[in-house]
Amino acid sequence: MKTISKEHRIFLIGVLLVLPAGYFVFMNILNELGYPYLFDISWPTLQSWGIQESLGWNINLLILFGPVVAAVMNLLFIIRMEVNSSGRRIDFQVSVAKRWWNLAIVLASGFVLFIFAVYLFLENCNCWARQ
Repeated sequence: MKTISKEHRIFLIGVLLVLPAGYFVFMNILNELGYPYLFDISWPTLQSWGIQESLGWNINLLILFGPVVAAVMNLLFIIRMEVNSSGRRIDFQVSVAKRWWNLAIVLASGFVLFIFAVYLFLENCNCWARQ
């Protein structure tokens, strides 16, 4: 029996944490662009999972914090930090391992979080309000 390496386990957990948020973002972008088919198909299921309720033990928790947890897990796996102190000098070195699948999860999580941040800013911005 073949076991899955730690690198692949972290990657798979990251995929499972990013996919719901990525799907939610993709579905809503398509809906705003005039293609509501995916939104119409998914909305009854999302409502049954508690998408319209306040933040709690429902799908909202996974959509909001899944990308954050996935990014942190994968970043902790690929980043190495080393501090050396000798005499009057402190050396600090950061290196990134070439684990491309884990880097892809970090980038996907960052993209989803960027989309959330832009949405939050534009939704609450009074930039275009007439005075």
